[in-house]
Amino acid sequence: MEPDDRLLRQFVGYNMKRAFIPVQEDVSETLATLGLRVGTFSALAVIMASPGISQTQLSQILNIKRSGVVLVVDELEGMGAVERTPVESDRRAYALQVTAEGRELWQRAESAVQAHEAALFAELDPEELRVLRGLLDRAARAARRRRGERQ
Repeated sequence: MEPDDRLLRQFVGYNMKRAFIPVQEDVSETLATLGLRVGTFSALAVIMASPGISQTQLSQILNIKRSGVVLVVDELEGMGAVERTPVESDRRAYALQVTAEGRELWQRAESAVQAHEAALFAELDPEELRVLRGLLDRAARAARRRRGERQ
């Protein structure tokens, strides 16, 4: 008898996971060629878009523990991609900035991930991709609201 997951395919979460795992594995391989992981790529993107962001804010937007953000920022700092500068009004806080080297790395990474997604989702037309992004965004917001209600 052939294994069958048809009973699971009725669940949106299962189908999201089935799509997510190969996408995540593939993008991880793409980013590894640049010395990045999905976490460091994500952090670099947020810091690029939010100059001066604090590590606490970064942990909130990426939904990872503050201790995890410290490790990610340490890694990016070690690569010369970001720098921490003390916040004058709060001696415990640091503002994160992307360096010139980090901007170059971001440009290469962004291009690589765009090419990766173009190849991976070539069977979807631009309108389908727009709808998919919108539905995923709505699903993520709904899940966060629900989790907030239960916590």
